[in-house]
Amino acid sequence: MVMDLSLVNIVLDFVLVAAAIWMIVVARGIGGIVGRSLNLIVAGALVLGISHLIATFAGPGRLEIFDGATNNFVHRLIVLGGFVLLVFGFRQIRAIKD
Repeated sequence: MVMDLSLVNIVLDFVLVAAAIWMIVVARGIGGIVGRSLNLIVAGALVLGISHLIATFAGPGRLEIFDGATNNFVHRLIVLGGFVLLVFGFRQIRAIKD
């Protein structure tokens, strides 16, 4: 059962990245401040999706690039970067209101 759930997690990681790429396709071509804002938000979503792939494949039991604690730390740094991109995107949208 553990192996089955591990496979499901890998599939969901790829689905997250695919959803972010789909967002890129949908949001492309929108110009102005809305387009720039959406580009930052979509970039943040892509970084969040990629962070899950890295956490899955770089940790113990896979490619073992990092040990468990380092893998968790790197994952959190990448997630923080994704959220920073989201915040900058939403801040630009707020500028429309001002």
